[in-house]
Amino acid sequence: MNIIFLKLRQLVEESPAKRDRLVSGVFVAAAVFDLLSLAAILLYFWRFKEFVVLQYNIYFGISSFGSWQYLLFLPLLGWLICLVNFLLALKVYLRDRKLSYFLSFAALASSLIIATQIGLLVYMNL
Repeated sequence: MNIIFLKLRQLVEESPAKRDRLVSGVFVAAAVFDLLSLAAILLYFWRFKEFVVLQYNIYFGISSFGSWQYLLFLPLLGWLICLVNFLLALKVYLRDRKLSYFLSFAALASSLIIATQIGLLVYMNL
């Protein structure tokens, strides 16, 4: 396990992509959206003791109910996507910068989608 962390640390320290403002700035923005999503969940749902709406479908209406703690998986998923895309962008930066930029913006897009979903769930549960 330590070998994996050492290789990841070496990748981050030696990659020139961490100095590219576009790659690093987009990942900082994605991380901020993930943190805002987590803050929104904790701020609006911590007082709920009963079930909340977890999923809404435009065709059938409310699709799933559950405990509010299940909503915490959404920012975790966004953070995981952001981390994986960031590591892949660092890995392929020297070979293909466009792919690295695409991975960066894909992480930002996924964080924005998750933040929008959480915003709509907050609106539906109020």
